[in-house]
Amino acid sequence: MKINKILLSIIGMALCCGFALAQSPTIQPEDLIGSWEIEGTLMGDNGTGWLNPHKHASEDCKDHTVFMEGNKAKEVKNNGACEASEREFSWQLEGDSLTLTMGERSIVWHVLSIEGNTMKVGVQLRADSEHRMYVVYKKAA
Repeated sequence: MKINKILLSIIGMALCCGFALAQSPTIQPEDLIGSWEIEGTLMGDNGTGWLNPHKHASEDCKDHTVFMEGNKAKEVKNNGACEASEREFSWQLEGDSLTLTMGERSIVWHVLSIEGNTMKVGVQLRADSEHRMYVVYKKAA
């Protein structure tokens, strides 16, 4: 009887751990490639809560980030007349840490998830802070 309980516990733990692993798949660099429009900021804890929409200068030309092969990227911001300003940077993905580097300055995003055409990333508010602000991006068609 005791052996059955131990076996059930082991099987339960294995299933639980397997389910947890299935919930957080490894993010691959090719998952990032493409154009990602900023949708807004999640107003909650740890990547949850309601979405506070990003105010684009124009709905015809939305602010976005483009991740390209070769670890190159650019941030594109548009004004009301759809005139774009671009800032180029490089990126490096290690696990769920995405490091964005422009010149001597780097920032690390925590990629919470990429599901379908939605990406959630956490950005530290301060370098010494454990808290993150979570931003939602939608992959452009």
